[in-house]
Order: sequence, then C-alpha cells, then structure tokens
Amino acid sequence: MSDYLFIQSQDPFTEARTQSHYQLAQTLQQAGHKVSMLLVQNGVIPARHGAQSPLFDELQQSGIAITADIFSLAQREITLQELKSHVSPGHIDTVIDAMLAGHKVIWN
Repeated sequence: MSDYLFIQSQDPFTEARTQSHYQLAQTLQQAGHKVSMLLVQNGVIPARHGAQSPLFDELQQSGIAITADIFSLAQREITLQELKSHVSPGHIDTVIDAMLAGHKVIWN
C-alpha cells in the first residue's frame, strides 16, 4: 500500500472541489493506504473550534492524520488552542519530508 499526503489549501465554505479532495483522501484510507493531510492557507479555516463544516468533521473523524500549518494559522489569527481535536500543528516542511520518503503528494 502507498503513503499519501494531501495538501489542502482551500476551505470547504468557498471551494466546491474541497469536498472531492476530502472524499478521495477517505476513499484511499479505506482502501488500506496510509493517508495524512496538511492544511495550509485557507485550508486551516475549518480546523478552528466553532467552524461549522460537516465535510471537515467527517474527515476529522475518519482517522486521517490532519496537520495545520502554523504559519497559515498565524496569518488567520487562529491560535493553537483554537484547533479542533484530532488536528495537530505543524510546518510546511512536512511536504518535503513526505516527498523525500516517496509519498504521493496531492495538492488542492
């Protein structure tokens, strides 16, 4: 089975393609692949406590490891304490590490 890193830069509130990106990640995980997701830019918005996104909440409950880029959080004035459970803070260098490890990287 393969390792996948999804990079989500769009939020599900304004970008319709986000739903299919979330669904693809879940489908790959259900097929037995190891899947993780890095939220960058506006992709961090649904990770904030109080954000109402059933699509993101379903993704969050699927067991996919979700990381929110610290720089993107700071730009949107989201503190680490405001992150939903199952979302961990991280850095963009996660992408380089994944590529060097041979993971398949998919960016939206």
